[in-house]
Amino acid sequence: MSEPQNKMPGLVSVIIPTYNRATLVGRAIKSALEQTYPYKQIIVVDDGSSDDTAKVVSGYPDVKYVYRPNGGQAAARTTGLAVATGEYIASLDSDDAWEPDLLEKCVDALTTLQLDFVFANWYQQMPDGQRQDYFAGFKYLREYWTSRSDSPMLFTYPELRRLYVECCPSPSSSVVIRRSSFVGAWNDRVNVADDWCLLLDIVLSKEARGAMIREKLWHKSVNDDNIYDGLDQYKVLKLLYVEDTREMLRRYAGRLSREEVRMLEDRCIDHSFQLLKLSSMLKTNYGTSLRKLALAFGLNPAMFVKIGWKKLLK
Repeated sequence: MSEPQNKMPGLVSVIIPTYNRATLVGRAIKSALEQTYPYKQIIVVDDGSSDDTAKVVSGYPDVKYVYRPNGGQAAARTTGLAVATGEYIASLDSDDAWEPDLLEKCVDALTTLQLDFVFANWYQQMPDGQRQDYFAGFKYLREYWTSRSDSPMLFTYPELRRLYVECCPSPSSSVVIRRSSFVGAWNDRVNVADDWCLLLDIVLSKEARGAMIREKLWHKSVNDDNIYDGLDQYKVLKLLYVEDTREMLRRYAGRLSREEVRMLEDRCIDHSFQLLKLSSMLKTNYGTSLRKLALAFGLNPAMFVKIGWKKLLK
């Protein structure tokens, strides 16, 4: 994707996609405006809201408001990217909020370490009101979290590549990306993993440089309409670990190593079996789950049989 002609050095363009969150979007906007980093452009993309979102945003004259027909979070972020003029791009979900120094610390890391992107730890608010230190309990970061104390923590390229093929440790609100590092826009062919695919595009296109800030620099709220955290277990399995994983295998064919392909196939097949088991327990969506399982067989029949036998023997 070509860069805008009037890109401004040092400017961070903050894209806030939103849909019917008039009661929440003001907090997100306020946290972006109150950043200690002075060079910022705030863009709210209203993805077809039918509530008072436009009225709420009009109360912030320094914020650019863009309306589009409803098309999902990936399309909304891409709409924001088209009007962004910053050297750096950040996307803040409309139900999240940043600490005042998030942009300052992220831009400092990007420039000091010459990074393509950097992501920060966060406070995850659970439905019961408790807050969790997300990175401390995230299994894919455990080996780095316990063996190293540097922050920002610069990953080697093999570490970064394996991390992003395995998982997405950096949801949209956590990451700031150098605009020149973008390979494309957010992938609207996936259900949930558009932020994951955006970074995989970068990581698989070159020897990318990425780092993690250990400090908790933002707050994630968990509620019923979260793109990921608001989903029930069946939808998480079906949309993210089965359908979106199949899209990743399609999208990155030819760029993944044999080991990486097997890792994604394993994930898709294993979760297809889990999907069928859950359907059986819930007594719903059984036909859909059977069809997903049949598609999983086609990915790698030998692996399918191996995983299936393991599950039968449990």
